[in-house]
Amino acid sequence: MTEPLRDSVPLARIRSYGHRCLRQNARPAEPGSPETSRLLDLLWNTLAADDGVGLAAPQIGVARRVVVIRDPGQPREQQRLDLVNPIIKASFGPLEAFEEGCLSFPGLYTGVIRPAGAEVEYQDAEGRSCRLSDEGLVARIVQHEIDHLDGILFVDRLPRWKKLLLAPRLLLVVLGGYLAEVRHRK
Repeated sequence: MTEPLRDSVPLARIRSYGHRCLRQNARPAEPGSPETSRLLDLLWNTLAADDGVGLAAPQIGVARRVVVIRDPGQPREQQRLDLVNPIIKASFGPLEAFEEGCLSFPGLYTGVIRPAGAEVEYQDAEGRSCRLSDEGLVARIVQHEIDHLDGILFVDRLPRWKKLLLAPRLLLVVLGGYLAEVRHRK
């Protein structure tokens, strides 16, 4: 498990499939602002606690275009990628099936077809313009997380027949999320 970034930063509650915040289009964030810096820290702590590789702000109920990605292929001190206002500029390479999961769909993994590579423009935490081009796991993670910013979920990328087969499991995720919301409100 990745260690949390800062002990003083709390953890956020990840919203499950069925929560309306996952279907909203996120608004641009202000890079370099204290609000965006706090959001990045919150996302990192939450991602580390769940041992994930990517998390988008809408997954914790914040409609901002902010994504954090842990690149497991890099040395520990270089794994952190903060993407503020990311935009996929190009997709390239062959379409490939890859088993994806999502922290908003606990325990659900299924093959999703996406382009092997992606080129992304974004701002870092301080507001510097950056470009990322990858043809591997990071490209897959980036595409998945940027989809979250546009209200698109990985199950939306599945053929209808596959969604029908997954319907009972999706219903369990929705029910689990609903029960978590009820417990949280008490």
